[in-house]
Amino acid sequence: MSSSEVKHVPILKDVIVQSLIEPFKLLSSDAPSCWLVDCTFGGGGHTGAFLKAFEDSTEFRRHSILALDQDPEAVERGKIRFKDAIAAGRLEILQRNFSEAGELLEQRPVLGLLADLGFSSDQLEDRNRGLSFQWEGPLDMRLNPTQGRSCLELLKQVSEFELEQILREFGEERFSKRIAAFLVESRRRGELPKTTKGLVDLVVRATPHHARHGKIHVATRTFQALRIAVNEEMEVLDRLLDSVIPRIRPGGRAAVISFHSLEDRKVKNQFKNQDLFRALTKKPIEANDEELSVNPRSRSAKLRIAERLVG
Repeated sequence: MSSSEVKHVPILKDVIVQSLIEPFKLLSSDAPSCWLVDCTFGGGGHTGAFLKAFEDSTEFRRHSILALDQDPEAVERGKIRFKDAIAAGRLEILQRNFSEAGELLEQRPVLGLLADLGFSSDQLEDRNRGLSFQWEGPLDMRLNPTQGRSCLELLKQVSEFELEQILREFGEERFSKRIAAFLVESRRRGELPKTTKGLVDLVVRATPHHARHGKIHVATRTFQALRIAVNEEMEVLDRLLDSVIPRIRPGGRAAVISFHSLEDRKVKNQFKNQDLFRALTKKPIEANDEELSVNPRSRSAKLRIAERLVG
């Protein structure tokens, strides 16, 4: 995939743009310009939609967008794709983990924030990352390949108990004990899988015959769990919810897209904090049939939106 090629389809784009633009509409004409933050730039689909919404209205053109991503390749692609907006001062793209963005929000009046907790298509389809079981690649799985330990390093180091916990808690894998035992035994024999295909084959062998042909691929939950563990996604999400989103200006809005129940539960509980937020979505918004037909990866996406209160 070339550095400028973009395949990512932004999830729930229209409802997100409409909701996060709303606080900007309430500003008086003499109010200072404000910022909208895309915490997970990825393929740039949502950022591009925010830019267009600002450009299409003269009252919005004075506002700016800040896009963050820990993936250096995503940042580089974005700087090429949106070079004109960057040059015009309408967009700033920084390589930064969104959990570390609190200081950036303190320095800017932020009225809108989006965090899409999924992976972009660009990342999933990059075989060198090993994020997906659909393509052969090394067992890396890191969003930032320069930091932290790879999936293979994790599998070499964790105990069977720790591995079982990862698969059960992060992947909700009902055969977590069997898969963890198979992985540790393969490690003991010096046969630990080093590629995505090797890991898939092991998961298939560890799964009982009657459970190998369900609605989703048998390796889906294992890959999800390991991606979460490698990238410390639960810890990162906690920092986002506790230290970053509360720094949005009163009246501003936050939108978070999650992809499994653990994430959604954390977001729901934070947005129920009535001292800080007013939840605008009693139930999460999900993709409709039309979007699912265009972007099947949106099937598990759950969007929650909240307004920041004075507090």
